[in-house]
Amino acid sequence: MKGEDLAGCFTGTLQHFAGTLHAGGTAPRLHSERLLDPSSLRELIERFGAANPDGEPRAVVSMWTQWHFAAVIVPSVVATLLGRVHLPVALGRATLALHENGCTAGVVISPGQLLDPSPAEGRFDELIEDHVAVLIDRLAGPFSVSQKLLWNNAAASLAWTVQQCAALAGVDRPALAEAQAMLTSPHAKGGGRNFLHDTLRPSPLTPLDQCQRRICCLRYLLPGVADCGSYCPLPAQARARRSA
Repeated sequence: MKGEDLAGCFTGTLQHFAGTLHAGGTAPRLHSERLLDPSSLRELIERFGAANPDGEPRAVVSMWTQWHFAAVIVPSVVATLLGRVHLPVALGRATLALHENGCTAGVVISPGQLLDPSPAEGRFDELIEDHVAVLIDRLAGPFSVSQKLLWNNAAASLAWTVQQCAALAGVDRPALAEAQAMLTSPHAKGGGRNFLHDTLRPSPLTPLDQCQRRICCLRYLLPGVADCGSYCPLPAQARARRSA
């Protein structure tokens, strides 16, 4: 399958994210290897934070990752579950499209680029192990942001995408089972801890309007940005008091 053929997978609730797959256009581009460079990563986040100079620095980082994870996780999972192909997204391998404010806009594919079929197992290893986990490691220490918070941000994008794909008749059922296990199993494939587990309650397979994050994303500490309502684990009074 050619990369641009994946556009037909973005229907219904997924249509809003059709723009996260860039097969052309004039959006600024960034080779993902630059996200491994602390100064480049800081420059992007500071550019994003410039629009909200009074925002709490950790909240700025958290919000940047929410944009980033949505822009990378959604097209990658859609490609696997609906297109049955593998979208290369490893840091150092992928090219990303950017918004002018420093946020990630999506994954760039070359016009006519042929995508490999999804493997029979480990379909999401590159996305989670070679992108999400690496980026979280680069962000948590230097920016003083909880790894648990950042994993919760990634899990929220992943759970939403998996749920939308699961509702479609053309979903790859074995791949869907692997994605759901990735969200619900307490152990990673190698036997270690699965950091995506127990990030959404009661379950990442429950419709998200009936879920609550385990860790607050801190967006209520960004003036002018609406909080998550019932999705946030903090009581409304606490959010209002701390944002005042």
